Amino acid sequence: MPIRRGLAKDPAQRPASAGKVQDVLKEINDRHFGATPPSRGKDIATEVLVTRAEATDGAIIPLRITAHNACPACATRTDEKAAQSCTTCKGEGRIVREQHTYKVRIPAGLKDGQEVRIRELGGPGKNGGAPGDMYVTVHVVD
Repeated sequence: MPIRRGLAKDPAQRPASAGKVQDVLKEINDRHFGATPPSRGKDIATEVLVTRAEATDGAIIPLRITAHNACPACATRTDEKAAQSCTTCKGEGRIVREQHTYKVRIPAGLKDGQEVRIRELGGPGKNGGAPGDMYVTVHVVD
C-alpha cells in the first residue's frame, strides 16, 4: 500500500517530500527485516557415503539435512539413567525439529575424505539474508 501512494497518478496523493518517501521506505524495511540488517547464515559441515562409481563418475544423490531441538522431557532431568529411558527422544536428548532431503550433484573424480562445498544449503540467513554453505566430507564405500 505505501508503494502505491508513491506511484499515485494524482500528485496530491503522493508523499509531499523526499523525507516522507524515506520514512515510508524505512517503515517497509523495518517491517520485513527488523532493526538489524540481513546477514548470511552459518556454514554447516556433514558427511556423506558414496559408492566408488559415484565418486569416479559423479552423481546426483539425495542429501538429508535434519535439524534438532533439545528434548523438553529430558531438559530438566539430572539423572542420566532416567534420561536414557525417555520415551519422547528415546534417550538421545534431542528431537527432530525439521527434516529436508535435497538432490545434490557430487562432482566426478572425488577421493575418500575429500570435502565438497554445496552453496546455500547451510543455516538460514537472518532477516532475509542468504543461507550459509554446506561442506560435505565424502566417504567412498565399496
